[in-house]
Amino acid sequence: MFEVKSLAEKYDFPDLFTVRFAKEKVYIGDTAYPIGQLSVDMLNISKESMHQLKNLSDTFAKAIDQKFFSPKEEKTKDMVIEVQDTWNELIAVAQKFPVIKDLQIPQERLQQILVTTYDEFHEKCHDAVQECGIYCDMFAELAFGWIRMINDIATFLSYASAFVNLFLERLKYHNPEAYASAYYDFMTNRQVQLEIEKTIPHGLPLISQTHEVGLEFVTMTEQNESHSFCIAERFVFTNLFSFLQVDLSRGLMIGHAPKKCQNCGKYFLLENGYHVSYCTNIAPGETTRTCRQVGAHKKSAAQTKTPAQAEYQKLYNRLKTRKNRKKISVEEWNQTVAWAQEMKDKAERGEISEWELKEMFERV
Repeated sequence: MFEVKSLAEKYDFPDLFTVRFAKEKVYIGDTAYPIGQLSVDMLNISKESMHQLKNLSDTFAKAIDQKFFSPKEEKTKDMVIEVQDTWNELIAVAQKFPVIKDLQIPQERLQQILVTTYDEFHEKCHDAVQECGIYCDMFAELAFGWIRMINDIATFLSYASAFVNLFLERLKYHNPEAYASAYYDFMTNRQVQLEIEKTIPHGLPLISQTHEVGLEFVTMTEQNESHSFCIAERFVFTNLFSFLQVDLSRGLMIGHAPKKCQNCGKYFLLENGYHVSYCTNIAPGETTRTCRQVGAHKKSAAQTKTPAQAEYQKLYNRLKTRKNRKKISVEEWNQTVAWAQEMKDKAERGEISEWELKEMFERV
């Protein structure tokens, strides 16, 4: 894909990566997504996956703090290999997550970076740790980006799930104006914001609507159209949370919003002009039908009444009107409704015909 840009980064990391926004899509590398889709994908991350990533992140943080950067620990090659292995495990699992899996991460280089620099590192740090400050600083910054990644994801999930479940799901209309109103209500609700802040890991900054990013405008070809050009915004983000919040907010601006499927419970991207309640993923327990197909079936079934149910509903409505007008007592209402339910059940079991049921109800 052709792109004209002043900078030419070759690699991405969780704390320094480049994305492009063009029209209604966001590009990470050569992969394009509808704006807002990556936020939705992150919302669908399971608790088990988050727990696994958190454990690996904690193990890695403990290893580099207590071993790799500790002045009391001798920097043996075995120790370096042990720390490298914990880092590699973290990288392998993280690259299954949305956004991270599309970044141009130099995986082969990272998987050996501590070991391949061991000799030089050990030579400079053997007698005095202060002599290898440049190396410690380099690895500390690189390692912290991977450790912060899990906190960025956890913070976003707390923030976005509260917004979607408490404010977007209750909307009657689904368009940019309605989303803007919901977003204002969310951001100005102090009680909700305080609850979210309680979930942010200690030591990290609170959620902010201000993000420091690099921005330039570039020319690029549109996806699958090598002769069609467009102007794109090229962003350089220094943390994952900022990108996810920008992706979510930009989606709302163009009418893209997360919505929870009423069948499987997962989130999907609701695009402008559509008002659906089910996603297009394969439904739980199904092999070919999607949640949207299953949902349409359920809706049709709910709207379809048996003749007995239809006759019962007519009688129920007549009795309710009489009760409200005080033409029958509450006791008479309860007794008649109970009798009508019993007759309806008999008709559905085939003990009386639907015609007999209709005649009985008409005499009431």
